[in-house]
Amino acid sequence: MTKQTTLKFTAHGKFLITGEYAVLDNVPALAIPLKLNQYLEISSREDDFFSWKSYDADGSLWFETRLSLELLFNVKPVKIDDDIAAKLIEILQKAIELHPNAIEIIAHGFDAVTTLDFNRKYGMGTSSTLISLIAQWLECDAYELQFACFGGSGYDIACATAGTALVYNYNNAQPAVEFLNWIPAIKQSIFFVYQNRKQNSRDSIAQFNANLITAELRAELSAMPQRFIASSNDLEAFHKTVQRHEAIISSLIGVQPVQEYLFPDYSGVIKSLGGWGGDFMMCTGGKDERNYFKNCGYEVILEWDEVIL
Repeated sequence: MTKQTTLKFTAHGKFLITGEYAVLDNVPALAIPLKLNQYLEISSREDDFFSWKSYDADGSLWFETRLSLELLFNVKPVKIDDDIAAKLIEILQKAIELHPNAIEIIAHGFDAVTTLDFNRKYGMGTSSTLISLIAQWLECDAYELQFACFGGSGYDIACATAGTALVYNYNNAQPAVEFLNWIPAIKQSIFFVYQNRKQNSRDSIAQFNANLITAELRAELSAMPQRFIASSNDLEAFHKTVQRHEAIISSLIGVQPVQEYLFPDYSGVIKSLGGWGGDFMMCTGGKDERNYFKNCGYEVILEWDEVIL
């Protein structure tokens, strides 16, 4: 009888502050890891099966499967009726392909359990943190695994194991990351509001037209991470930076900034985070501005110190 072992891994959620969409076209983007994580716990089994259970932040079980271990090493496509289970097998198979020694790590059956600090509908990185967790466990390159299984820029993969804010460059699938310390003097005036709907990243990316990025806009967007940091000590300057960034992205995707079409009477400023049309918004203001959103029916309002790592 082999001794049962348990392994534990952690990956951070994320917010993309600048460069949404444009980050896919090698524009540097400012991103921040969150205190809210996804966790993976792996326990060994004595047989040749594996089980996978995934729990949401409220403790509810939202996914469960039990399958034969041989599925992970089957070179021929296997039809799985459950789309989530099929995607999980694809990720695990790719991870094994990227690091052949992973076969030794999965020499026997296992039980996997994932848990979340954040609601999986929040867009904080349920998929990217899962990729990071599996890459940590099976010792493969998390960026390669992300690009193969989900695409995207990979900034969320950088955030998953980061300890500070960062400037991320996709760099034609050869990611470059610069870590930095960003603690805005105005952070008490910054808060995050959930828009009550989940945004599909792949649908969102389809709105973007890279051909509209002129040399001038590229230069301005590339300077935005430092501009956000520099202006975050003065609320008025920060407002101008946010408004200019929203105007640029609006011109690239042909969508009105969220403040213009949903909250034109709002007294602070509002910035979409990540894909426009869902997930979280970054807002500025005080108690009255927070109450504005509560009165509009937006119940999930998070403070900077509450969520930012």
